[in-house]
Amino acid sequence: MNEQRAARSVEAVFREGRSRLLALLANRFGDLDLAEEIASDAIEVALERWPVDGVPGKPLAWLLTTARRKAVDRIRRDRAYAERLAVL
Repeated sequence: MNEQRAARSVEAVFREGRSRLLALLANRFGDLDLAEEIASDAIEVALERWPVDGVPGKPLAWLLTTARRKAVDRIRRDRAYAERLAVL
């Protein structure tokens, strides 16, 4: 799959499912700013992966899963940083 076609697919999925994606993420993590940041991160990953792997069967679910994993990683990293900072 070429990059332009994958980019169009990402754009279409995000345009159609953006509000649902943000609502699900904001509800899950309780932070709209975090939801917007991780949704953007998931889009970035999709733009890298979809040209290589192809568009998944359920692209919105793929974006949601990717965003959730990114959020968990970020929350863990922030907690670890706060714990190390408290020690200092």
